[in-house]
Amino acid sequence: MDYREWLEKAYVFLEEARDDAERGRYWLACFHAQQFAELALKAVLVRLVGTYPFTRSLVELLEALESLGYRASEELYTIAEALEKHYTRARYPGTGLSTYNHKTAERCLTHAEKTRRFIEAILERTPQNPQREAKNHQRIP
Repeated sequence: MDYREWLEKAYVFLEEARDDAERGRYWLACFHAQQFAELALKAVLVRLVGTYPFTRSLVELLEALESLGYRASEELYTIAEALEKHYTRARYPGTGLSTYNHKTAERCLTHAEKTRRFIEAILERTPQNPQREAKNHQRIP
């Protein structure tokens, strides 16, 4: 499994979220922001350990990273909880937020950007082959 495929798809979702917000498709911007965060977090886990938890929960994905020594701030957990809801709410009418607007979409984009900075910081300080590094050092950096 190649983390770069996951990351490439994640960034497409981020681009789509920005485009959706500009076009007034606010519900879709929030869904795409959530998808970006999910795939980006999974990409990092794939790079670090070769797999990821089979979940859509952004909180669980952050917890998986924490178990490897990558601390996420309380703000990031709050962001994860906020974005998680849009996986379902944005796609199914009557399951929560009834009206998506520009402000909601902008908030989702801001959350996605903060998630992007978090995952990029991890990727920048991770060796090219962290699984081999982990075997050599008996722990993941």
